[in-house]
Amino acid sequence: MQPHILKKNAITALQYNEYKITEGKAEMIKAANFLKDQNQLSRRDITERFRQRTSLDERYYENGFHISLNFGKRELLSNETMAQLADRYMVGMGFENEPYVAYRHYDAGHTHLHIVTVAVRADGNPIHIQRPQLYQSHRLCRTLEREYSLERPFAAKQEQKEEFSADRAQRVIYGEPGLKRAISDVLNTVVVHYSYTSLDEFNAILKQYNVAANPGKEGSRLHEGGGLLYHALDENGKMIGKPLKASGFLLKPTLKNLEEKFALNQAFREAQRERLSTAIEWALAGRTPDWEGLEKNLEREGIAVVIDKNKAGDACVSFVDHSGKSAFEGKNLGEAYRLEALRNRCRPTEDPVDELVQKQQLRMSL
Repeated sequence: MQPHILKKNAITALQYNEYKITEGKAEMIKAANFLKDQNQLSRRDITERFRQRTSLDERYYENGFHISLNFGKRELLSNETMAQLADRYMVGMGFENEPYVAYRHYDAGHTHLHIVTVAVRADGNPIHIQRPQLYQSHRLCRTLEREYSLERPFAAKQEQKEEFSADRAQRVIYGEPGLKRAISDVLNTVVVHYSYTSLDEFNAILKQYNVAANPGKEGSRLHEGGGLLYHALDENGKMIGKPLKASGFLLKPTLKNLEEKFALNQAFREAQRERLSTAIEWALAGRTPDWEGLEKNLEREGIAVVIDKNKAGDACVSFVDHSGKSAFEGKNLGEAYRLEALRNRCRPTEDPVDELVQKQQLRMSL
């Protein structure tokens, strides 16, 4: 049972879940601390209750919490059991007196529910979630797992880190025999098992294996024809050796086929975005880390930080979540996760962006 807590605008979080209901991808299974019984509540009743509470402190736009509780793929839980778990979780976190609504979602390959509540108490004081509360959340989930005989989440040991990568693809080392087979193994892992919605996100994953997908420079024959070449990368992250055509691989990871994957993957992004942004907030919580500390905190969660240059030559950051099998450009997570915004949230260092890129490439080559 994996918890994820996001600070969100309460009304926006409600609207997201209600939209999922209209799509047939969710249903409300619990509502607590409202003036009417659950079966008599309308959307307007819920919204007005939330507006009334959040109006007591109008200093913050993000005046609510959007919590997701994620269960194992093999767990088939009834609505009654999930509603009980939602109640137990909210009591354990000290939210038992706040209005909240729990929704069961059907838009992912595993059982999960979303809980929306307010971040303002009845006396007008704000509710904050910091590192101690995040630890409390995880301890609470371990307790509920034992009581309800739930699956425990996989915890990777040091010697099991390669398990984060499906099919155990290895980093490509240029000069070793079997280059095409090595790149093919990487593509079979990444194309099929990861979620990405742009070529930059796709390349952020490939870079973990010393591989790059090259669409060619704008105006080139390769780019104009929609072609795609795959290169090995050297220890400095530079393309090296003779490239291989996308059409030459059994999986046919051409740009056209990847663009179809981009569109399909969009449907599963919200839960992945929640997991990743929550992990980043956790990594920044408590004693503010410097940039290297942030990278190390995320690495413990199976998340790689990738700094690169975009088409305009500006440095940008992406995150590769090997545990959740997804990649996000920082800008696609939100403004707070762009490179400059994250650097401002870390303890200052003397390292310019170019030096950060060089350090990252050095670590990847070791």
